[in-house]
Amino acid sequence: MRLLGLEIKRVITTKITWLLLCCMFALAVLMAYLPVTFEGAVVTDENGEEFEITGFEAVRYFQEKNELFGEVTEENLEQAATVYQEVYEAYDSDYGNEIPAGVFYARLAEYRPFIKGIKEAFADEQTGIAPGVRDLDLDKIEDYYEMLPKRLASVMDMEQKDYSSAKEAAFHKFDKVCLPYQYYYGASSNSMDYETLLIFLMTILGVIITATVFSSDYQTKADDILRCTMHGRMKIAGIKVLASFIITGSAYLICGAIWILLTNIFFGWDGTKTSMQMIFSVTSLPSFNIGQLQWVNLLGGLILFLSTIGFTLLISASAKDNVSAVALGIFGVLLPTIVYVMGVPGALGDWLSCLLPSGGIGLGNALLYSMYDFIFLHIGKASFWNVDVLLFVGIIKIPVFLAGAMVSYCRRYA
Repeated sequence: MRLLGLEIKRVITTKITWLLLCCMFALAVLMAYLPVTFEGAVVTDENGEEFEITGFEAVRYFQEKNELFGEVTEENLEQAATVYQEVYEAYDSDYGNEIPAGVFYARLAEYRPFIKGIKEAFADEQTGIAPGVRDLDLDKIEDYYEMLPKRLASVMDMEQKDYSSAKEAAFHKFDKVCLPYQYYYGASSNSMDYETLLIFLMTILGVIITATVFSSDYQTKADDILRCTMHGRMKIAGIKVLASFIITGSAYLICGAIWILLTNIFFGWDGTKTSMQMIFSVTSLPSFNIGQLQWVNLLGGLILFLSTIGFTLLISASAKDNVSAVALGIFGVLLPTIVYVMGVPGALGDWLSCLLPSGGIGLGNALLYSMYDFIFLHIGKASFWNVDVLLFVGIIKIPVFLAGAMVSYCRRYA
């Protein structure tokens, strides 16, 4: 324990580590605040003049104006569709472009999550194209919840038409989703995107911290002295690995918790009770509300974060100097995003996104996006949801990379 404490102190007291940890905390605050700046509305004052409000003022406006909260009932859905159709008819609009901003925020804004869900639930089963607002049949709105399994079946037929096992797995998960949905004004999908971005940036900073754990001793020749001591091989390797995990893992959890705390303070804690299906796809498979989703994304991301840190330690134990260790570590973080941007086709791209050392961390194929997507991986006739594979493989990669780092360190001069 004494050696572990000394190693933690050694790493933390370096200027670069302090700077990077401070950056993590600053990013947590910034990523919680930025979505607030995107909130805006056009309101009318007592004199009939329109003016724009943004930021916290807009958040308070939506909190006070929102009257539809709690269970998403058929009556709420019918009310949303009726009001939308009335306004669209009044302005002879098909897509809403002709509706003045003041009218939109005064009459329609609070119904947006409801109308989005209605259009998706009643999308064409063959093409997936959602109907226009004026094409909605008000008499069928009461069948909203009955349409959800049909919508999911349609999506799976389009996404996984050759794999009946994927469809069965999707329905098995969706059967656990709590109905009716809940809705409260709160953090939006934009806010959740910023949690994903925060995880990505924290991973890069964590990689920079750990990339030099072994390589710096190689570069300064301090390793030659350490190897001559009583615990200079396997034990010192284990201590370095454990210290790196404690420092970066603790920073990750603290910063993630700060983000969740600030986000819900800014947007209101009621929003955490909203079903994720009201924010993302109405047929999203997880049975989470937004509050649960925030924590699942953070803790699931921790598994992927630690697997990436483990891979970086393996690189550090094998590299000759700090520059190559840092460069290769950052490249490892960016690799899933590169694969996504390159558009590696079909099953190969899906498997690579899971199996790469930092799979699930990239911006395009992050864990959050997988949770409301319908990507399934296949082995023979069996199908596995992408999220399950990401987390399962991530758990396996952690001890594999750590063992590899320790063995690589011990055998460096063998």
